[in-house]
This record gives sequence, structure tokens and C-alpha cells, in this order.
Amino acid sequence: MRLKLFVCAAVAALLAVPVGASAHPLEVSGGAFSEQLPDVSLLEAQAGRSHFSGPPPTEFAKTDNMRFLGFSARAAAGSLSLANSDIAFQGKTAYQGTFPGFRIIDIRNASRPKEIINYENCRHPSGQGDVVIYKDVLTRSWDSASSNGMPAGGWPCGDSDGTVQAGEEGLHVFDVSDPENPDVEAFIDLPCGSHTATGVPDPKNKRLIVYSTPSSGACDGIDVIEIPLRNPSAASYHHFEAAADLIACHDTGVILGKVLRAACAGGQGFAVWSMDRKDGGSLIDPVLLYTKNMKVELGININTGHSAGFSNDGKTMIFGHEPSGGVQARCQATGTVLGDATYPVQTDDMKSLFFFDTETGALKGQWTLPRPQTSRENCTLHNYNVVPTKKRDVLVKGSYQSGISVVDFSDLDEIEEVGYADPVPLSPTALVVGGDWSSHYYNGLIYQSDITRGFLSWQFAGREVRGARKLDRLNPQTQEFTVSDRGRDDDSDSDSD
Repeated sequence: MRLKLFVCAAVAALLAVPVGASAHPLEVSGGAFSEQLPDVSLLEAQAGRSHFSGPPPTEFAKTDNMRFLGFSARAAAGSLSLANSDIAFQGKTAYQGTFPGFRIIDIRNASRPKEIINYENCRHPSGQGDVVIYKDVLTRSWDSASSNGMPAGGWPCGDSDGTVQAGEEGLHVFDVSDPENPDVEAFIDLPCGSHTATGVPDPKNKRLIVYSTPSSGACDGIDVIEIPLRNPSAASYHHFEAAADLIACHDTGVILGKVLRAACAGGQGFAVWSMDRKDGGSLIDPVLLYTKNMKVELGININTGHSAGFSNDGKTMIFGHEPSGGVQARCQATGTVLGDATYPVQTDDMKSLFFFDTETGALKGQWTLPRPQTSRENCTLHNYNVVPTKKRDVLVKGSYQSGISVVDFSDLDEIEEVGYADPVPLSPTALVVGGDWSSHYYNGLIYQSDITRGFLSWQFAGREVRGARKLDRLNPQTQEFTVSDRGRDDDSDSDSD
């Protein structure tokens, strides 16, 4: 596959943004398919301060089938507490999580994504702020317990309905029917907090169910929350769904339609549940089928399971992990001495995705990032989603400073990276945490959340995604339908209690 290295055209000369600034009004000046990238380069933090600089410009090593489209800036340099995180989509709108809140972005013109609001009213360092969107309801995870320095009345997130008291952490429920004025409807204090959350639509019962994965490693399982669509202020905690010891759930993937399975990745492996009545489960009360400790059963040095997802037919479960929490260079050349007690030497396993039989847990395949990253680039195989196609299984992922990957896993014996956009290190001299928090395929394009820069859009022109289904919405950890052996889309069969 022919490669090229391109240098971005200048969009703004010598752009300077102070630490903690809100979104900068930088917009790409070119039209669609302009291949103009924001002329923004991060330098290493010095004595608690960071800044942007013009030259040297950002560069991406990329495949010819990847084309840059547009950019909406939100500067977040200097502190992880300002970072941009995961993205959800509905219609022509993107919802980008941030550590202080979330952004709502108009993506009708992907070459000029337009920020509607940068909501930063959750100013306590409340964690990564992952979001779920369903109709007019948006949920946001708050995964840092309120404690020292709490203002009188508690930490605010929106109005009084969102106030978080000392020791609390959990899930906020917003009404975003007016995207310029999001309104907090409820805050649900969860026993284990909420690090990430997975939306499970249940239209038959006019509710959104959320599987919340804890912020505490002491809680091996998921919390289940019920949100009535007609009255989201009545959102309530339902129950805790246990996994197993040493399976501390981080992300939970769900596939609906005819498969009705959920899988959480965390700790040393993963757990698989059924929401199918035939197995005694339901959307609101899944039944645990099995767990797999990969460290014990397979001898793989897994300590921080991270993400789970499914092939389009649900027969394959995908597992990703996050050695050293995503803040270290864990995608270097295999054999590199790392000098870490837990990860002394770089291995293939540390920069791999694993593919399992959903029903049995048998290992069916493994894909390893083929492009070694430098010691200056934090990297693990982070967030992804599977392209909804009838003919192939293709995933799109973001991996911090190794950037975007498009991986075809239709043949588990010949898994192949078919496209990528890999940026140069943020710093030429030191390890600086940043890069691609997540990249997701949605309705023909790839959207990227850059931790320190903002929101980028790309086009992947590979034949592997031709004929992909257009979606009404995408919550990246939720596949709302399955594709049967006959190639037919099976929409969700939501059940009752």
C-alpha cells in the first residue's frame, strides 16, 4: 500500500492559546477534501504551563485512502483535567465528551464542523466525562468522588439538580432538546462511580437503559440505570450486575438485534452477559454467561482490560487493553526494554487486539499494531467501533499518538490494517501525553477526538466500507442491530422486564 507524509497547510499563523482557554474560533479555511490540517503543535509542559506554537507544523504519516476533511478546535493543553474524550453521534450532530463537560458539534458539513456549545459547567475534576446520547437524553459519567475543597452546597454540574455532594460520583442525565441550553434533569449517585457508560435503548418500554462501568477497581461488574424517556428526571439506579474477581469492568460493549449480548473488558480479562429471554436475561437484567481471566488462562500479561465490542453478526467478541493506563509509550518496537516492573519489555501483546468466540470464549485471532511508535508517544489500542457493513467486519480505532487505524478482521487468520493516519510525536524530546482518544466511523466518515486539540473529521476511501449502513445515531459501545448470516439487518428486539 502506497504511503505519503504530508505537512499541513497553515490555517492560522503563530496561533497562541492560553492554558484553560475555551474553544478557539479556528476553522479550516479550505473546502471539502481540502487536506488542510490545523497548524497546531504542542510543546512539552514546563513548570505547569503549556502553549501552542505555529511551526513546526503537525504531520501525519497516512495511507492514500485517508483524507483529512475538517477541524473544530478545543484547546486542552497543560492539564489532563481539560482533555477531550469520547464521542457519540445522533443525526447530524456529534457529542464530544470533555473532562469539564461536553461539546455539541454540528457536523452537517464535515469540512467545517461547527461548535454549537462548549458546555463546561462540570468544573470539578470529574473525570473523563464520557457521554451517551439517545433522542433528547444525554448522560455524562462523573468518575471522581467529590471531597477536599468542595464548595458550599456541593460541586455544581449545571443547576441544582446536578449538584454532587461530598463522596458522590455517578451519572448525570441531561435534556439536550435545546442544544444551546442543556439542562440537567438528574444526578444518580452510584456505589462505584461511573468511569464510562453504555447506552442500551429500550424503545418498547420508552426508556434508555445505561450500563455504567465503575470508576473503582474494587467493583467487578456494572451498574444498571433506568431512564424514562418521558420523564428523565425520574432516572433511577436499578442494580449492580456482578462479573467476577479480577474482572474490574472498564468499557462494556453491547450488541442488540438477534444476538443480545454484552461484554465488559476490565482487569485481567472480560465477562459476557446475555440479555436474551431464552437465557433468562433481559435488557434491564442481563444474566452472566461466563468470564475469562486472560492472564491466568492464556498467560497474556493483561492487567488493565479496556474495551469490548462485537463483529457485525455478533459471533466474534473483540478485546482491547490499556497497559499503563494509556499514559506511557506501550507501542514501541517489540523487544524494547521499558524498565517497568509490570511491563519490563515491549511485547506484541501490549499493542494487540484479541478476537474471541462470543459464545465459548475461545481465542480466534490477534492483531498487532504493525507501526512501532517512539518512546515519546503514549500509545495503547484505545477506543473503537465496528463499521455496520453486511459484507465485511471492519473496525476503526483511535490509539493516542499512533492515531487512527482501520482494521479489516473479516478473516481472523488474515487480519489487516487497511488504512491509517499516524501523527508525529507531540514533542521532539520528551513523552507528552496526548493524541487520539477515540476515532469512530459514522455515516461514511471517520471522526476523531484529539485529547489536546479538539475534533477532526476524515474520509476513508477504502472499498472495505462500501455499502455501510447509515445510522440514526452511534454510541460507540452500542451496536443497535446485528447482521444475520443472510446479510439481513436485524433491528433490536427490546424486551420488557
